Amino acid sequence: MDVENHEPTGILQQQWNRRQVIWGGVGLTAATLISIFAKPQIVSLARDLVGSPVSSGKINLYQFDYYYIPNYMTWRVGDKLEITLQNQSHTHWHEWTIGRKLNMDYFQGFGYLDSDAWAIDFWDGVDVTLSDPYKIDNFVPNKAHVTYVGPKGPYQITTGGDFSPTLQPGGSLKLTFTVPNKPGLWHFGCFVQEFIHYRDGMQGLINILPA
Repeated sequence: MDVENHEPTGILQQQWNRRQVIWGGVGLTAATLISIFAKPQIVSLARDLVGSPVSSGKINLYQFDYYYIPNYMTWRVGDKLEITLQNQSHTHWHEWTIGRKLNMDYFQGFGYLDSDAWAIDFWDGVDVTLSDPYKIDNFVPNKAHVTYVGPKGPYQITTGGDFSPTLQPGGSLKLTFTVPNKPGLWHFGCFVQEFIHYRDGMQGLINILPA
């Protein structure tokens, strides 16, 4: 009688478990790399496929020519965030603003530098601590409650416009704050060069969930 060669069930199960772990790790690594290095269109596709988990703790926000990575974030009211803003461009200055209802007169008119681009500035009334400034072009605190770690000199503080740190090429800045009770969708963008950066795709969304 011929006897077929069969591996014991336990060994087969172990092999499949190892394969699941390996492929799961590959998938997680791929998703991580996409979220860090990919173009916005690929990031959006990845988000649609795997969802958008709530971002908490430390977050790296990268500025490129002309997009952000990530270009979509989910926050939760009451969470404490530490966002490190990093300008990855070698040639361009970039800023970070968050708001709602773009002021179309500002957007279409160009050059109304003393006006707010957003009708509603996310940072109004928010307590935020700034630290580790490096190659800051200028900073507009607007109506935020700002605490500076170290001297104010590197920030080149100016007035007029929305809350916005503008970084020189290679610059970085750390912002620490508690997500305020402002749930819903918020837009962010870079309005440098009279909205050219924003028009060219340097924009994103933040979805804030209730506590």
